[in-house]
Amino acid sequence: MSLSDLLVDTCIIGGGAAGAYAAYRLHQLNHTVAIVERGPHLGGHTVTYRDPILTNNQPIDYGVTWLQNLPVIRDAFAHYNVPLIKEKIDYAIDMFDFTTGKPLTPLPANETTAALDRYSTLLDQHPYLATGFEDLPDPVPDDLVAPFSHIMDKYHLGGLLDTFSSWLSGLGEWPDYPTLYVMKYVGTDYLAGRLQLGWVRPKSHDASEMEQELRQSQTLLFNSSVVQVDARDCTVDRVVVDVASTVDETRRPIITITRRRRIRAKTLLFAAPPLPDNLEVLGLDERERALFRQFKDPWFYTALIRVDGFPDSTFLENHGKDHPFHRPRLPAVLAFRPTDVSTIVRVTVGSTTRGLSEAEVEDCIRAGVDSVRRRLGGGNVSDPEILAVRDHSPYTLTVSGAAIAAGFYWQLSALQGHRRTYYTGATFDTHHMPQVWVVTDQVLQRHLLPALRGLRG
Repeated sequence: MSLSDLLVDTCIIGGGAAGAYAAYRLHQLNHTVAIVERGPHLGGHTVTYRDPILTNNQPIDYGVTWLQNLPVIRDAFAHYNVPLIKEKIDYAIDMFDFTTGKPLTPLPANETTAALDRYSTLLDQHPYLATGFEDLPDPVPDDLVAPFSHIMDKYHLGGLLDTFSSWLSGLGEWPDYPTLYVMKYVGTDYLAGRLQLGWVRPKSHDASEMEQELRQSQTLLFNSSVVQVDARDCTVDRVVVDVASTVDETRRPIITITRRRRIRAKTLLFAAPPLPDNLEVLGLDERERALFRQFKDPWFYTALIRVDGFPDSTFLENHGKDHPFHRPRLPAVLAFRPTDVSTIVRVTVGSTTRGLSEAEVEDCIRAGVDSVRRRLGGGNVSDPEILAVRDHSPYTLTVSGAAIAAGFYWQLSALQGHRRTYYTGATFDTHHMPQVWVVTDQVLQRHLLPALRGLRG
């Protein structure tokens, strides 16, 4: 088994939103890049399904669907000549308890508006939350490390209960999270998208279209895993990344083989979720291990189903009627949401205690459809045909409020460049694509690009 060497400026581990965007930016700046991606495509949470029954081969997104209408989004899509169109999220919402069937009584609109105004005022007090965690003040304000449930009481934000239980459903037990994470997820740009600027999506309705264009300009190793990383601490001029790629031979019968490549890179950018299992190939030192092992995460899944009888243009959301923050009993379906095809529905499923197998996710979906059938009073809702399931875990990596107060994020930021390795991704901001892209550019501008300039010198 021969090893062929590939010389690049930067090796990126992980081809999700952060890794793909980093490659795009580095390529713009005339740096050579290789991306190592475990799966068969770029884009991470961006997943698109094409139904063989539909004669027009219409794409249906069931990961990233709508994008905030921000310059970073418009510029990147324009670079690859992917046209965007404005999109309204103006569906009706039916909130009810999938376990009991009890509906939630909506809060008065004026209460929600007043609470959103108070929340926005709070956000304005923390402008350093706009991008990443590097600029957190010392000490971190007490409000940011307190559980968000306390902040809701302190600042009379009860009017947000319905809205936030909908917006934050994928975060797990969000009332218990340090407020920092809620304010990152529902930040100024996100609020502007919801309330003012609106949303955009590719004209093709295919959120993966930009990643398809990106494939043409990069060195990509799909279905690949890092076997070993050497020379992070050595005085030689390049980090050595040993990669194993699974490929199908084109001859008949098709034979799957493993090929090895060695990437020699001046810098290493880790853009996958920074969990210990993913990071072990780096040969972590104790400083790195002590930080990364503190992360905790919920589990989050999306799916597409074909089903008849669901109401048109309606979000069906699972909220715990008797829970003080309307959290549903998990694992369970969080929501059913319409797609561009009337009989195909997007599903989100959450779990906070353990990861689910695909069969368990499908069981949750069937139970959720049964709940909708009971809610609608009968037999017009068909049994679901499950078309696709995608595991998006880990969805949000968090640490405790005590760890944040003790300087966790300053220590994490200090790892940028340690042992010639840099880090980016949703963990370093939040899971919204524009924020992932902006924090990735920040990492490049503040840390990785200066290192490359120094190495060139």
